[in-house]
Amino acid sequence: MKKTSTLAPLLIGSLVAMLQFSSAPEARAFGGAPGGPFSNGSYFPNDGTFSAVVRGENLSGTVQFSTTSGSGTSGNGSTGVSTIYFEGDTFLGNSQGAYNPQASTMEVNFQADVQGQGQNTIDVETPVTTFGTSTSNGVVTNTSTTTFQTTRQILYFDALYLNGVANCKTSNAFPNQKFSGSGEAEFQQLVFTGNTPFLDAVNLPISVTGVRLSDTSSTFATADVIPPSVNSFSVLVP
Repeated sequence: MKKTSTLAPLLIGSLVAMLQFSSAPEARAFGGAPGGPFSNGSYFPNDGTFSAVVRGENLSGTVQFSTTSGSGTSGNGSTGVSTIYFEGDTFLGNSQGAYNPQASTMEVNFQADVQGQGQNTIDVETPVTTFGTSTSNGVVTNTSTTTFQTTRQILYFDALYLNGVANCKTSNAFPNQKFSGSGEAEFQQLVFTGNTPFLDAVNLPISVTGVRLSDTSSTFATADVIPPSVNSFSVLVP
């Protein structure tokens, strides 16, 4: 009589058990079937803390910000910080980020300033001439007197101000996520013609390159960033 081997059924049973284990949800977290959330490293939560380098002509710096889950597919930017160096000055301020996992994009914003003289007032004086007559020894003489009176005041806040925005594309290789893109920054300052300040703005291209630091949001202190401004108002002359 031919003897039946028990080795083949044992091997088949072990193979079936391995296939069942590989299709379990726990296994998919470490690779899983093609198209799964972790199979190609494409899954990251909306929440996260990010750091990025900002570069431009005579400009460099860093921003660090968090994103939080929002409605729809895009995360809402939470408060972040920024430190930007531009033409020898250090700009400190805030930053924000909005992550859209469906579109694989990250929008980065920042606002920073260097306070100069702060808030000041310039009095604009206008010559006022008063005419009259005088009589001496029967001779009438026309007279005039000129004084300077404040007819207008200029209230201005003096600061060096930078704000920027960049649209970035994210690239994922789990557990790392990076983003890079380009955008534009605007530099604002006051220039003076005589005693009158005027707002001057210059745009410059920037690039942003960053990386995800963690999958949780962080809390950052908000800086009081104020752009330069000029306001004029009249003064009644008695």
